[in-house]
Amino acid sequence: MAQQKDNRILIVLLAILLISLIGLGVWSYKTYQENEGIKIEWNDEKSQIQNELENIEADYTLEIDKGNALSSELINARDRITRLVDSVSNLETDVKVISILRKELGNIKKQRNLLQDRINTLEVINKNLSVVNDSTLAALNSQITKTQDQNATIENLNSNMSRAAALIPTNFASVGVIIRNSGKQIENDRASRVDDIKVCFTLPENSLAALGVTSFYLQVINPDNNVLGLNKTEEFDGQKLTYSKKLPFNYKGKELDLCELVNANEDLIIKGRYRINLYNGPIRLSSNEITLR
Repeated sequence: MAQQKDNRILIVLLAILLISLIGLGVWSYKTYQENEGIKIEWNDEKSQIQNELENIEADYTLEIDKGNALSSELINARDRITRLVDSVSNLETDVKVISILRKELGNIKKQRNLLQDRINTLEVINKNLSVVNDSTLAALNSQITKTQDQNATIENLNSNMSRAAALIPTNFASVGVIIRNSGKQIENDRASRVDDIKVCFTLPENSLAALGVTSFYLQVINPDNNVLGLNKTEEFDGQKLTYSKKLPFNYKGKELDLCELVNANEDLIIKGRYRINLYNGPIRLSSNEITLR
């Protein structure tokens, strides 16, 4: 009898253990399924945030391509998005990553709204200035027909406008080149083959621009943030500029095409994205980017 009682107790204990193991297995499976569901939701939200960031980045690129007056700020904002997307794209998605993305997306949206407001304001100002200039020119032309004295006054005003007019380059472009022994230059985008960076632009005809010899400053920055070429620094009104090459030219009021080699150290020509800027003293006139593979 005692043996039978012990056997019954053993069977009961085994049954309890089996039920506990089954319960633990069911709980573990449900927990795993819930965790997988959460991970899927995180990945979906991460993809949505990345898509929003890429859309904002595309909007910035569109404004930069228009030659917007805020191009430098737009480029910095776009680079910030690029760095953010690159830094999190390969990370394991978890609540910390999602939290960082949510916070950064909110900050980037605020910055985009501020920049868009400034762009809209500049567009309104430019439009109003255009209307004012058209009206002013019409009034001046009317006065010119009246008296020779007023005509002389107009000429003086135009002279003042000429001294104040800015000379803005167009068709700003940069390419990598192979330089043959004959001096012939062949465009190429392979870093291992490129000997130098060539930058070209056009100074348009402008009867209001100042004539004579002046200089622009070319700045080429490689993917490691090294300034190619001379890598010299000058100070303008308290602002320091490190440049690759000084570009003197004689402007005679007519269209002028300019192309210059940076004279880069070949050891600094590496794969990646290059930023090219053109300055008139401390003022950036144009900028673009190229990528060498």
